[in-house]
Amino acid sequence: MIRKNILTLLFLSLSVAAFCQVEIEEVSVTNLSDINTENDEFVAVPYGEGIMFNGIGDKNPCDTCGYFNSLRFAKNKPSADADMEAGSDCSCSPSEKVSATAYPKKSNFNAPTFTSDRGTMYLTQNFNRPGGGESNVQGKGKKLKIVMAKMNDLNSWSNFVDVPFNMVDYETAHPALTTDGQTMYFTSDRPGGVGGMDIWKVTKQGDTWGTPTNLGAPINSAGNEIFPSISSNGTLYYSSNKSGGTGNLDVYSASMQGGSWTTANLGAPFNSSADDLGYVENPDGESGYITSNRGGGKGGDDVYCWKINKAPVQLLVEDGNSKDRLPGSKINIVGSKGGTLDYVADGEGGAEPDMTYRRTYMVNVEKEGYLPWSKELSAKELAMASPYIVPLVPRAFKLDGDVKFIESLKIAPGSKVVLHNITTGEKREAIADANGMFTFDNIYCFEDYELIAYNGTGDQAVESAKYDLPASAIDCSGDETVKVPLKLPEPPPVYVEKVCPTFVEGMLALPTDGSTPKSIGALGSRPEFGNSHDLDGAGFYNKLQDRYNRSARDKKFLDELFTTLGYANGFADANEATFYSVTIPNGMVGNMGYTKRHRMKYVQLNARSARDLEAFQIASINGCDVYFMKTCGNLFYFKQ
Repeated sequence: MIRKNILTLLFLSLSVAAFCQVEIEEVSVTNLSDINTENDEFVAVPYGEGIMFNGIGDKNPCDTCGYFNSLRFAKNKPSADADMEAGSDCSCSPSEKVSATAYPKKSNFNAPTFTSDRGTMYLTQNFNRPGGGESNVQGKGKKLKIVMAKMNDLNSWSNFVDVPFNMVDYETAHPALTTDGQTMYFTSDRPGGVGGMDIWKVTKQGDTWGTPTNLGAPINSAGNEIFPSISSNGTLYYSSNKSGGTGNLDVYSASMQGGSWTTANLGAPFNSSADDLGYVENPDGESGYITSNRGGGKGGDDVYCWKINKAPVQLLVEDGNSKDRLPGSKINIVGSKGGTLDYVADGEGGAEPDMTYRRTYMVNVEKEGYLPWSKELSAKELAMASPYIVPLVPRAFKLDGDVKFIESLKIAPGSKVVLHNITTGEKREAIADANGMFTFDNIYCFEDYELIAYNGTGDQAVESAKYDLPASAIDCSGDETVKVPLKLPEPPPVYVEKVCPTFVEGMLALPTDGSTPKSIGALGSRPEFGNSHDLDGAGFYNKLQDRYNRSARDKKFLDELFTTLGYANGFADANEATFYSVTIPNGMVGNMGYTKRHRMKYVQLNARSARDLEAFQIASINGCDVYFMKTCGNLFYFKQ
C-alpha cells in the first residue's frame, strides 16, 4: 500500500519488503544479505570500489560523532570466479558508517549522487521547517532538501551547502546527476507539477543552477514519481505509483525520442506486487541495484543486486548448399548498446560469443568465396536456437563461352551445351546463339563443373571434348565472369545439291543451254577484290568492309550477294567469323566474277598451281555456298 506519511515513504521508514534471490532465464536478482538487516536498507549507488546506501546499522549514541546517521559504505568482495569482476556476484563486505563533519544535529541523509570525479556529492537531507510567517504551509514539520558536500581525504565529507532551488515549504529530494554533471533530475511537490511528487530537471548555468522545469506527462502523473536515476546512455529511471503498474511503486524507464519522452514499465523481475524503487544502473548497463519490500528479505526495505545474465550462445557457420562447416569464418558482433566482439570460427565452424540477455546484436559473418551474411538478433533468439546456424551462400559467377569447330574455327550456332555440376549432380542446358555464344548464371565457388557441346543430328552429330572446370579453377576472391571456349570436331562433309535462289540479273544463275565453260589454268588477271593470300577470314572481311564503305557499286553488289545467301540485312549482317579458309577441288564448274564491275563468266577451274585453289568460303545461311578466290579476290559459285 502507499505509505501513510510521505516523509516516511521518501526517507527513513521506507519499508519496501525485500525479495530473496530470484533467478529467471534472463535476469538474476540477488539479496545483498551481507549488508541487509531487519531494519531498512535502501537506495544503493555505486561508489568507488563498492556502494553507498541508506541503512541504520548500529545506532549512534550521539548525533555528532563524526558520521552520517544513515549513510553507509560497503566494499565489493573479490569474486570467487576469476573471470568475474569484483562484486559482480553480488557480495559485499560488512558496511561501515560514512564519515561527515559540520552538519546539523539529528539530520538524516539519503539518495546520494556524485560528480564524475567523485569529489562532489549531492544528497537529500531532512530539516525542520519553521512555521508561521508568510509560509504557504502553516506550522512546523520536517521537510526534505538537497545539499552539496565536498569530499575530504579518506572518504569523509564536509562543507555542506544548500542548492539554490530548494523551497522551504515543499519537498526537494532524490538528486540524480548526468555523467557530465550539467543536469540534475530530482523529486519535488512544488507548485507547477502534475500530481503529488513529480520528477523535475534543472541545468547548470555557469557555476550555479538555473530554474527547475517539470518533465510533465507521460513521466509525471496524478500519483507520486520519486527516486530518479540516469544511466550513462541517457535513459531516465524512476519509481511511480501511477495506475496500471504491477504493484504499489513500480520502476519505469523514460527515453527521449523525436523530441518527446517515451516511458515503459520495467516489468518483472524488477517490479512486483509490492514497492520497487531506487533502481540504479552500473556503467556497464548490465547490472545495478534496486530496493524492494517483497517477501523473503531480511526485514523492511532491502537492497538487491540485479544482473542481466550471459546467454549461452553457440554459433555454427556452414555452407548453405553443402551444409559443410566453415572453419576460419570471421564473425563480427556489434551490440545495440555499443561494443564490438570479433571471433574466428574454430575447426568445427563454431564460436561461443560473449552475449547478454535483453540485448540485441548485429551479427556479421564473412568467409572468402561466400557472400557476406548479416542479421540483427537478440541474445535470447540465439540462445534458444542452440546452436544458431549461419548459412553462408557461395559467391555465384556468370559463365560465358562460345562453340566453334576446331579446324575451320567456324562458329557453331544452335549447338547444345550441357553444364554438369559434379558436386551436386545437377545438369543444365543452353543453346548457342547465332554467334555461337552461350551463358550460364549461378556458377558457385567450391563446386566442380564440366561442360560438353553437341552439334548436329544423326550422322552429322558431333560433340566436343569434355571441358573440366574444377572449383580450384574459379577465382573466388571477387565477382568475375568465367570464360569457356568449346571446340567441336569438323562435321563430316555432306555433298548435297545446293540450290540457290535466282540472283538479281542472273549473276549466279548457271547456264542451262549446254554452254561450254571456259577453262582457267591461272588466276590473277582482272581481279575483283585483289590478292588476299596474306589475310585470314577476319582480315578479308575487313577488306570487303572497306570497299563496301567506299564504293556504291561494291556496296550494292555485296548487299545483293549476302541477301541471296540468306542474310536479312545483306552484308551488314556479316562479321569477322563469316569467312573461313578452304581449298576448292580442282575441276569445279561454275560462275566466276571478274573486274571491279563484277561481271560473271561461266568457267571450269583447271588450276596449274595449288595456290590458286585456296579460297575464302562464306558462312551461308540458306545453304548456297559461295567462295572468294584468294589469288584474285574473284567471286566463284559452283554446284557440288
